[in-house]
Amino acid sequence: MKEINLKGSFYEIGVQYGKECKKEIKTFAKMAYLMASLAKKPGSQPFNPNLWYFIPTFLTYKKEKSKWQSFAKEYEKEIIKYHPDAIDFMKGIATGANIHYIDILSLNIATENIITCSVWGAAGKSTKSNEPFIGMNADEEPMTQKFEIFSDIIPDKGYRYKVTSLAGWIGYNHGMNEKGLTIASTLLWTKPSEKKALRPPMLVLMKALNTCSTVEEAKAFFESVPNHELGTVFYIADSNRFMRVECTYEKRVYEIVDNGSLGNTNVIMSEELQKFNGVPLLKQTLNAEIRTKRMIELLDKYEGKIDKDIMQLIASDHGEKGTDTFNKSICQHPKGLRYNFKTLVSFIAQSKEKCFWIYEGNPCKKKVKKYGF
Repeated sequence: MKEINLKGSFYEIGVQYGKECKKEIKTFAKMAYLMASLAKKPGSQPFNPNLWYFIPTFLTYKKEKSKWQSFAKEYEKEIIKYHPDAIDFMKGIATGANIHYIDILSLNIATENIITCSVWGAAGKSTKSNEPFIGMNADEEPMTQKFEIFSDIIPDKGYRYKVTSLAGWIGYNHGMNEKGLTIASTLLWTKPSEKKALRPPMLVLMKALNTCSTVEEAKAFFESVPNHELGTVFYIADSNRFMRVECTYEKRVYEIVDNGSLGNTNVIMSEELQKFNGVPLLKQTLNAEIRTKRMIELLDKYEGKIDKDIMQLIASDHGEKGTDTFNKSICQHPKGLRYNFKTLVSFIAQSKEKCFWIYEGNPCKKKVKKYGF
């Protein structure tokens, strides 16, 4: 995984990022248009494009670029209003990578449709050391593996933070700031929004990591921003507790955990939000419900014993032989065109110690590196 160090204003940081990752950004921007178009082909659904249309879409997707660019411009004014630093960052990336700004804006809008992951947390008496842990497996099409970037960002205002993301994408998967505040997020399968709302939702990670030091501050920040159009779940931890925020276009549910554990695999868990559950509308749920079942089993099994090693064990789990969870669990491997997803990167964070571990590729391979402040 490429690692980069960035410092300055958000525009300057973007320019540095664009220069250092020019090749990856240009390629991934083209790929985002392709995947966005593929997601609209017959038989496709959120998180699971119909790959049988890959070749014809590859030959025609450029004709649809203007449609996605217009789509992105519709949402730009909301980003300007609530996340102006993100606009500066994207404009800097465009300058540094020598690419049109509209392509970076479109990249950050289009890629929201193609991610499926698992995220979980534990705190208090559920852990061995009575402190919070956050874990996440970021799962995607195998071909996106080479676009994962690790960034150490020192803005000229706010907190320093370290994150992973796909090239050119400023809506991070997960990260930690110098205060130990940790955030991981993924999309939830919700029913289609009945109205336009702010997107992409992952932009809030950038501002929260830059400005918040505690779960309470993060909650206050979330409450200051409108609901997002796409269903999303955020796990946020400080040195004492963690919070799960499940979001739909109409409502958010906040759950602060001092003692206990929670997990999500793109399925809404809060009872209050079940009317927004979009899973029954899907033909292929990418094992999400089975992964949820296995996640709950593992968190219950290791109640009171959870530490970094147990978090890694959960991230690497392939299910239990002889059950419906076998080879359909948290650590995902591709199985051909009908199930072409894998774990690109795993993230395990120990907020109290201000450190985290990044597993490149499937965590069962144990290619790991520790980071901290």
